[in-house]
Parts: sequence; C-alpha cells; structure tokens
Amino acid sequence: MESSLKYRCIFLLILLSLFSFLIFLPQTVFSEELNIRIAVAKKIDNCVIAIRGGYQIIDLSNGKVLEDARKLDPARVVFRNNGIHIGKRFYQLKRVRIDLQKDVALFVNNVKKRYRGSIDIIGDPKDGLTIINSLDLETYIKGVLYHEVSHKWPLEAMQAQAVATRTYALYQMKKNAKMSFDVTSDIYSQVYGGRSAERYRTNLAVERTNGEVLSFNGEVLPAYFHSNSGGHTEDVSELWEHDLPPLKGVKDEFAQSAPSYQWKKNFKSSDIQNKLNQHGFNLGLIKEIRVVERNKSGRIRNLEILTRDGKSKIISGKKFREIIGPNEIRSNMYDVVMKGYYFDLIGKGWGHGVGMCQWGAYTMSQQRYNYEEILKYYYPGVEIVKVGYDYE
Repeated sequence: MESSLKYRCIFLLILLSLFSFLIFLPQTVFSEELNIRIAVAKKIDNCVIAIRGGYQIIDLSNGKVLEDARKLDPARVVFRNNGIHIGKRFYQLKRVRIDLQKDVALFVNNVKKRYRGSIDIIGDPKDGLTIINSLDLETYIKGVLYHEVSHKWPLEAMQAQAVATRTYALYQMKKNAKMSFDVTSDIYSQVYGGRSAERYRTNLAVERTNGEVLSFNGEVLPAYFHSNSGGHTEDVSELWEHDLPPLKGVKDEFAQSAPSYQWKKNFKSSDIQNKLNQHGFNLGLIKEIRVVERNKSGRIRNLEILTRDGKSKIISGKKFREIIGPNEIRSNMYDVVMKGYYFDLIGKGWGHGVGMCQWGAYTMSQQRYNYEEILKYYYPGVEIVKVGYDYE
C-alpha cells in the first residue's frame, strides 16, 4: 500500500513538471517566433551595404539561394534595368532577401546604421528602393528604446516604455499583416536605430519585461505614447478612429516638472500663410488666428483664421499642427498671441498627448512607482499579460 502511494506521488510530480513546462513554453519562444518588418528606408535612389559574417541572398519569389558567402565589402545597391544591382552583382529581380549571420551596415544619405535579422531589398521603377529589416520582436524593441527614452533614466520608466513599445508594435503587426511592412523606423511609427541603438540599460529593461504587453478586453491595445502631456492626456477619439476607455485621457500631475512642459514659439504670419496655401487653403494675408473650440483636455479642436481682406477659414487644430510641423507646434495645447505681422504660440506639452506621457513616467519612477503602476495610471483598465507567439 505504501509502495503504491509512493509511485502515485512520483507520477503526479512528473505530470506537474510536464504541465508547468507546457504552460511556460510559449513565453520562452516568444522572441524566436514573432518577427516584425520595419521599413528602414523608402523611395531612395541608392544605398550602400556591408556585411560582417556569413550571408545568403535569396530570391523572394521562390526561395532559391542566389548567393552564399562569408563577407561583403561595402557595395552600392541600385535598381536599374528592371533589376537589383548589389556592387558588381546583378539580379534580374525586383525583390531579394539577405539573410544574415551577424549584421549588415546600411548607409543611407551617408548615415550608417547596423541591423540584425534579414534585409529585404525591393525595387520599383517609379519609387526606387525600399529596404525592409525583419527580425524578432524583442530585438526590435531593443533597437527602439534608446531613441524613445534616455538610457540614464530610472529602470522602471524604461520598463514601462518597453511594454508600451512592444504593445504598439504588436498592434501594428496585427493591423498591417497583409502589407509589405508593419512599421517604419521614424516618428510616424517608432524611431528605430537597429543594433546601433542598443545600450546595456535599455536592453535590460526589454529583457526584464520580455513578452509583456497591454491588453484590454482580450485584445492588444494600440498603446500610443508621447513626450509630455501638458497636464492632461488626450482622448484617442480626438485623433484616431478608436473609442477605448484606457485611451480616454487622464489628468496628469506628473508631467509638470519636466523640461518640455512649457514652450513658446514665434511665427511670421506670411510664413504660415505660405504653408497653408501650399496645402490648398488659398488664403490672403493673415490678420488674426483665433481659438474657437477646445476639447476636454484643453487642446485646440478648431481654429479660425481671419485674413486682411475680410475672409475667414476654420481649420482643425490637428490639421494646422500637421501642416506647420509637429516640432514647430509641439502640441495642440496653446494660446495664440497676435503681434501685428507676427504671432506667438504659448503652450504646454509635447506630442499628440494620447496614452503614456514619457516625462510623466520618468517623474513617477523617481517617486518610486513601479512600471506596472505607471502603465495602469496612463492606460486605466488594462491588463499586463505575458504573451506567446500564438497571441490573438
């Protein structure tokens, strides 16, 4: 009887061990199974690549290996004669892939960056070259984080950014699955610098949050973020076609101590007139710019532009900022002070204002909030889940 009970206990322990392994297996293969595609260069005439270590050049139409070599010295890439030239090599193809053992150095407009994973070179007679870097999601996050937050910031702030970055990337991957790439490498997605942007502390933040994303009602959240909220984050429905409770906007007391909280910018009215007319507004000399409507966060919903010939035009704050430039007008939370043929914008915040305020996260981390508390403050109602490659 005792012997039978002993063997049953051993058998039960074996089953529990196997069950535990099966539960955690998807988490361990997360970074190996989920690849993201980043357009690191679009519509360029040429670039230069150099490869360290072994590589293969593959015909994307059929998977055939065209080249198998150990090293590539700097070689210019162009699309000519309906084919791709890589140095002295010519491939009568519009799409090839370079699989890398180590990494590739890519020179675009004399700017050098290194990338891991693989590189797709796509040629088009009208648009020239598009270069797409494909690699696992976790390594991609390491190439983003240094450009989004300082690697000298508290680790909890960096971990909050790592989760938001991963979540936003996964959302874009699901959204753009049928497109040729998931994200770009600039401010219109997330700034990505490849291997060149990896640092020890930002990498550590990625590794400590491996696979963690934000979920709401079982779906991955479009986890937008920005530099400084100006004291209140924005309702996502003001900018994009979402209506999600975690992105409705919250009062943000943590942004106020940041260096980017307040700003002032002087403009020449004729310069603004020219920019607006380049986008089809057909305005005369600007006499006055008035704020006619603000939303609940205090950001400008609509402006009225009065001209010296007595005409007026209503333009949304969002459109006005897009035309003048998001670095010229840091946010849509500002007042207009007219000064004859010039005017000042006096504002608060930096960025679109939706989701997590990065400087607010920094302040919260200094006040000993952990990264989970930071994320749940800026995205109320979310769950932080650790996902596998089969996440839906």
